[in-house]
Amino acid sequence: MKQRFENNMAVPMESFEYASVTYVQIRGKRSQFSVIHFLCLNQICQTFQENSQCLSSYGFLIGTSDGGRSILGCTHCSTEQVGREADAVKLYLPGGLHIIGLYFKAKDKERDEDVLDSLQKYSPEQLFRNGQYLVLVLHGSKKPDQVFVHDFDQGYTPADLQPNDLDLLSKHAVVRTKCCFNISLKSGEKSDSWHSSLDSQITDICDRVNSDCAMLHVNNSNVLLKSDRTCGLSEDSVINDVYENVDCDNDFIQTRSHKKSKLNQATLQTTLYLQTTGDISTKNSPDCAPVIQHKFEKFRNVQTTLEVDSLSLIPHKSPVQGLLPLVKTAICNQVQNMGKCIIRSTQKNTFFAPQPHHFVPSNTFLCTVVYPKGVEENKLESWRKELHKLFCQSVDVPLFRRGNRVLLHEDKANHPYLINPHIGLSTNTVKDGRQYLVHGLYSYHHYMQDRFDDNKWGCAYRSLQTLVSWFRFQGYTDKPVPTHPEIQKALVDVGDKEPKFVGSRQWIGSMEVSYCLDHLIGVTSKIIFVNAGSEMGTKGRELAVHFQTQGTPIMIGGGVLAHTILGVDFNDVTGDIKFLILDPHYTGVEDLSVIQDKGWCGWKSLDFWEKTAHYNMCLPQRPKML
Repeated sequence: MKQRFENNMAVPMESFEYASVTYVQIRGKRSQFSVIHFLCLNQICQTFQENSQCLSSYGFLIGTSDGGRSILGCTHCSTEQVGREADAVKLYLPGGLHIIGLYFKAKDKERDEDVLDSLQKYSPEQLFRNGQYLVLVLHGSKKPDQVFVHDFDQGYTPADLQPNDLDLLSKHAVVRTKCCFNISLKSGEKSDSWHSSLDSQITDICDRVNSDCAMLHVNNSNVLLKSDRTCGLSEDSVINDVYENVDCDNDFIQTRSHKKSKLNQATLQTTLYLQTTGDISTKNSPDCAPVIQHKFEKFRNVQTTLEVDSLSLIPHKSPVQGLLPLVKTAICNQVQNMGKCIIRSTQKNTFFAPQPHHFVPSNTFLCTVVYPKGVEENKLESWRKELHKLFCQSVDVPLFRRGNRVLLHEDKANHPYLINPHIGLSTNTVKDGRQYLVHGLYSYHHYMQDRFDDNKWGCAYRSLQTLVSWFRFQGYTDKPVPTHPEIQKALVDVGDKEPKFVGSRQWIGSMEVSYCLDHLIGVTSKIIFVNAGSEMGTKGRELAVHFQTQGTPIMIGGGVLAHTILGVDFNDVTGDIKFLILDPHYTGVEDLSVIQDKGWCGWKSLDFWEKTAHYNMCLPQRPKML
């Protein structure tokens, strides 16, 4: 499978499943449109069908509108002020994603005409000025049983939802843009005296970004995009051509050249600049003599920098001139959201710098959330509740904690540990078997890392570190991965070991791992025991259920060395099984090809386990939390 993002959701973002929409006959006459396919992410269809309690009476459909439209997500609307609701949603969207339609919860047995009449109170025409939008109608907890496409010339035309598979993001480049803007706030006696100044500076920044003085530079290249011309590329170039002009590190080049299908793995890094000299920089300045006003008063001057980190999605085959407008939109959305973050987080003239984070809630679509930098997670719970409600998500799984942020290609490459080394392994294992794998992200911890020699005794410690990393990436904890001395001290603190255990080279097992998970990060575990390795095959169904429902990596130890189980390939008819093993006994450098080719991470048969040795498996359980 192609991997678009490394993300820390319940399921790695490796592929998408969609449903297509085609036109059908309406009221005795056929549509005058050509057949247009709308694509709907299967997770969204599942939300409509199974989690309708998360939906409001109406909401927005989020997607792309480049050629054939695609539905990637939905949002909750809490008021009937459609314009204000839409403006709030847009602030979270990357460039290239838009509100492309509405969903509407109708009453049971309500006629089509009545449904559409009820829809008009939301005045959708005010939002969709391009003439066409999609409407999904839901009755109770059923799947969307009425789908309409509205065109201002033709009116409403019914459509039909049908399953389909498509990796939409394989056709899109992810463009990451960074830039900085300085702002200065005057805080006086009134607590909100600086609000108007902030608003005016945010407006000024957006005006400059949207002006002709803004230009986009593709990092590590000679490509410069301006509103009126393109430098470094021919005028008829497409986004794919931009990659060819990037002089980047070997990892980027190998990703691009090893397989053409892996083009989408590399994020296009860009920087926005504003021209400050010449006629174009003063184009919008008033033609008057400068005036200085000197006013004496007591105030506090607060200066901060808005460090923008925006994302945009654009099809690989789109003209390169279309990139700059998308980036400008994404930057302005984020700057406005930063302003709202500053206002909301400031307390008694204590200001926090806004910091953007990128998420993919429940593997649906990219969005960017701005949090106050340095504020602890437990103080942001009300923010997260609002986000879960806005994006129609349940509130028992963390999705918008900082640990949940998406790892883009460059984030993964710069991480000190290998992330998800099982990605890319051969999938040809058990005949007619089904794979049940670890959800989300984890980091690979093994012997001799961190300049610490634990060779021949620290395998269970390393497996525990991998387990803790999983809970960090999924947002369940922000505590660091524990060191060997910290693990030993935790076991002393819970009364399992004597004080002299700290600093020793003694092994630990599955029970000790479960004690540490509970004590250090508040995670409980289930323990499975087998008398002999030959009995591991009898646990196939139980392990499959664990990976389906919990998705956490499993630590296994006992009378022999410890390992980490990342998944099983199981045929529930024949009982045939293979285990996806991550081996902590590796002592080399972080070389993915060596780790995969030499079997340090790979599929193992039942013979991998010692037939006469007993085993204990520690199965961590997900806490229910926000």
